[in-house]
Amino acid sequence: MYAGKELNRARLERGLTLRKLAAFADTSSAAISQIETGKRGVSFERLQSLLNLTEHRLVTIPTKAKTPGEVAEFIRDALVAENPVRAYRAFIAYSITLLRLDHVVRLALTLNRPESTGDPVYDAAIAALIQHWLSHDSLPAPTWVHEDSLTLPFPAHLGERVPSHDEVPPAFLEHNVLFPLETLVNPVF
Repeated sequence: MYAGKELNRARLERGLTLRKLAAFADTSSAAISQIETGKRGVSFERLQSLLNLTEHRLVTIPTKAKTPGEVAEFIRDALVAENPVRAYRAFIAYSITLLRLDHVVRLALTLNRPESTGDPVYDAAIAALIQHWLSHDSLPAPTWVHEDSLTLPFPAHLGERVPSHDEVPPAFLEHNVLFPLETLVNPVF
């Protein structure tokens, strides 16, 4: 399923329709759709050739850490299941994961834009979190982090307590997400 999601993400990022990618690959739109939705398996070689057509490629990263997309999906599932505590804990756990990663792995792992969690506050918070931990090591944030859709129109907070502005890291203020730095590094559950 993740292979198909990566192909879909790469195709959309490149601005290709199913039909256009299918024409480049000399296959049908239905075949590409089935790969993207996980209804059809795909070999590594075939996936790499399709990704090459979108000017993307597969790489491996020496980590078991989750990508922002995997975390966003987990948060979305928790919110759909009406389990906001689980969503919140996943967000905090991801912060700790990013903090502990080697800075090069952190950068590589966060290059791809995640799909929406279905909650604009969490979407903005994930972008802010990644920007925060990358800037912590003076690393550039991927361009997707700065998309207008990932900045809330008005300040909002995650958690029970609304922190004061001086407790909030600059990246979170930039995204209008009020979240205390202390909770990012020393979570209390």
